[in-house]
Amino acid sequence: MENMQRFRVRVCLSLLLSLAPLLALSLSDICSSKPKDLELEPRCVYRTVEPDEPPTASPTSDPVPENTNPRVWELSRANGAFALSLYKQLSSGRSASENMFMSPISVSTAFAMTKLGACNHTLQQIMKVFEFDTIKEKTSDQVHYFFAKLNCRLFRKKDETTELVSANRLFGEKSLSFNETYQNISETVYGTRLLPLNFKEDPEASRVIINEWIANKTENRIKHTLPPGAIDSTTILVLVNTIYFKGQWKHKFDKENVFASDFHVSAEQTCSVQMMYQETKFKYQELPEEHLQLLEMPYSGDDITMVLILPHPGTSLAQIEEGLDLKKLSSWMELMEEKTVSVHVPKFKVEDQFSLKDKLETMGLTDLFNAERASLPGMLEDGSDTLFISEAYHKAFLEVNEEGSEAAAATAVLAIGRSFKPNREVFVADRPFLLVIRESTINALLFTGRVANPCNQ
Repeated sequence: MENMQRFRVRVCLSLLLSLAPLLALSLSDICSSKPKDLELEPRCVYRTVEPDEPPTASPTSDPVPENTNPRVWELSRANGAFALSLYKQLSSGRSASENMFMSPISVSTAFAMTKLGACNHTLQQIMKVFEFDTIKEKTSDQVHYFFAKLNCRLFRKKDETTELVSANRLFGEKSLSFNETYQNISETVYGTRLLPLNFKEDPEASRVIINEWIANKTENRIKHTLPPGAIDSTTILVLVNTIYFKGQWKHKFDKENVFASDFHVSAEQTCSVQMMYQETKFKYQELPEEHLQLLEMPYSGDDITMVLILPHPGTSLAQIEEGLDLKKLSSWMELMEEKTVSVHVPKFKVEDQFSLKDKLETMGLTDLFNAERASLPGMLEDGSDTLFISEAYHKAFLEVNEEGSEAAAATAVLAIGRSFKPNREVFVADRPFLLVIRESTINALLFTGRVANPCNQ
C-alpha cells in the first residue's frame, strides 16, 4: 500500500505598520491571571536541560524593568534576539539598495501558535530557533502563558492617538477533526479558534477568504498576502497572525518644513526625496567608534518609539548590519541621551513580502518543513503525526510622514531660511539607514527594517 501523502500545513504571517488611537486587546481575564489559573497542557512539553552547576548571575546582566514579570522580560529579549537573527538572514539575500521591513514579533507569535501542536525534535527546534529556550522557566508550555502576558503589556491602551492591534486566526480543512485542547489553548492565549474552510474542494475560495480576513484586520494595508497557488487541495491548516500599528509623532513635523533633497542610495545613485525637518529635543547619541548615529523619535504616549541607526558617511549599512546583535543594539540604545537635535528624515514607504521557509531552515528550523521529519501530532484529534508546514509567508507595510506613519496625502512646501540653534546635534538621514519600532519600556522589537531606497515615492 502506498504511503499516504502527508498533508501540508501552510502558515501565513501577515503584518502591517501605519500610525493613530491605541485600542487594547480584550485580554482582561488572562492579563490578571496566574499560571495555575490557565490550563496550558499541550500534547508535548519540552524541558530545557539544566546545567550541572547553576549559572552565576552576571554583573552586567540587564536589570528587569520595573513592574515587569522577569519571564516576560526574558521572552521580550528572546524575541529581540530572534528578530536580529532573522533580519540578518533576510539581509544576506538582498542587494544593499533594497528596502526591508518586517515584524519579528508577528513571526514569533505565529510559530508559537504552531508550537502548541509540536513534539519531539520539531518542538525542540522551535524552542531553539526562536530562542524560547533562553527563558528561565524551562518548560515549553509556559512560553504560551508568558506570550499572553507580553501581549497584555504591548497591546494595552496607552494613548488616544496610537493604535497597536494584533489578531490571530486558525483556518482548517472542514472535513478534519482538530484537537480541542489545541484549540482551547489557542483561544485562551492567542485569542483565536479555528474557522473551518473547504480547502479540499475549493482551495482558491479559501485563499480569498483568508486574504480578506488579513486585509480587514490591517485596515486594508495588507492585501493579497497568500499568492495564487499558495492554497491547494492538500492544505489543511493555515495559521495567520496580523499586527497593525498606527500613531502620531509626539513631535510632529511641520508640513511647511518639507523640502526636496538628495538621498544617496549609493556612491553611484542619488535621487530626490521629500525631506522632513524639525529641531527639537530627542534621545540621541553619536558613536564614533561604531561609525554611526542613533536617534529615537517617540510616538504620542512615549511607550512606542522609532529608533533610526544612521551610518557615518563612508560607512556602508552592510558593515553595521554584519555585527549587529541584540546585546550590541541594547547597549547602543542605553547610551542615548536627550539633546537638541536638528533632524532631517525623508518621507518614505516600505512594503515587503517574502517567504520565511528558507530563512528559518537556514536558522535550524528544518524538521517543521520536512514531510518525513515534522512532528505536529497535537493539532489533530486523533494525534496522528501526518502534518508538516509547506510554506510560511510574511508581508509588511510602513509609511512615514509628517504626522507619523499613516498614509496621508500632503502638499510639501519648500522650506527656506530655517534658523539653526547653536550647540545642537545634526542628524541628516540622506543615505541608507536601519529602523526599529519598539515598545521602549521593555525594548520589545515590534518592527525592524532598513530604508535603502526611498526614491520614486
